[in-house]
Amino acid sequence: MEYKRIVDNKMKSYGDIDLDKKIIRINKDKSKKNPLFKLPVNRYASKYPDILDSIVHEEQHRKYSKMTEKEVDKKTKELVQELSRRRKQQLYNKYKA
Repeated sequence: MEYKRIVDNKMKSYGDIDLDKKIIRINKDKSKKNPLFKLPVNRYASKYPDILDSIVHEEQHRKYSKMTEKEVDKKTKELVQELSRRRKQQLYNKYKA
């Protein structure tokens, strides 16, 4: 069963995953109003960089459910820098409001 991806702007965190129900939620408003980063995390996410970071982070939890939070954070930071423009757009498109 494929994961359901939801934009949930009412949740308190930036992102959340429920491995049992196979649901990934992203809060786009929180990323826009309370950014984690002062500078863009990459050159293609200059406007709302935290959204991409949150998406990649939660997708890493999906892919590697046994990884610790620290490991996922490190992997996310590396991946965000390496992703192509096309792949970034594909990830954004999975989370349309």
